[in-house]
Amino acid sequence: MNDSQNSTGIDPVDKAVEAARTSREAFGQLFDHFYPLIFAYCSRRLLVRAVAEDVTSEVFLKVAAHFSGFPGSSAEDFRRWVFRIATNEINAQLRQSIRRREMLEAAARMGTVNVAVSTPLLSSETPVDWEDVCVVLNELSEREQSIISLRFFAGLKHDQIADVLDIASGTSRVALTRALDKLRDRLPLSDQTRRSASGTEQRGHQ
Repeated sequence: MNDSQNSTGIDPVDKAVEAARTSREAFGQLFDHFYPLIFAYCSRRLLVRAVAEDVTSEVFLKVAAHFSGFPGSSAEDFRRWVFRIATNEINAQLRQSIRRREMLEAAARMGTVNVAVSTPLLSSETPVDWEDVCVVLNELSEREQSIISLRFFAGLKHDQIADVLDIASGTSRVALTRALDKLRDRLPLSDQTRRSASGTEQRGHQ
């Protein structure tokens, strides 16, 4: 039985989604469940804690304002919807030059990329600076940035990413592979590391 399910086998988050249209308590349960996930996603993309907090708050204000029009009925539907809103808000923030500058300054202070991120993302033990990663990510298209971030920073699967970005699952897979190739090619990695990295995501697709 899934850890999030109760003794009846019903996911309480699914129940909260159904009840949240008329129950403030149920909406509060959704907030408590999803806020840490969205804040973590915003933090990984924006790097500046205060900005990530502001964006996460804005995301849930929009969720509250538009919940009556939410077309889903399950926790998974809600997950995809709230990540779609968060992705749009993050991209809007990163279009502002001041936000990009703040993010790069924060990345420079962070040092090397955590191995938990760099290993699956880059398939390499070679240390890579956050600043280098952020510079290269900003050179990619918004969709490429979003696909990489949703996959590696938020841990979404390809069908979830596809729904968040309103694209086909196959398109998500191909776009991720191409975006990672661009990222790796532009980072200061050796040719051997690039060759080792190439194909890893192909083998690891879910």
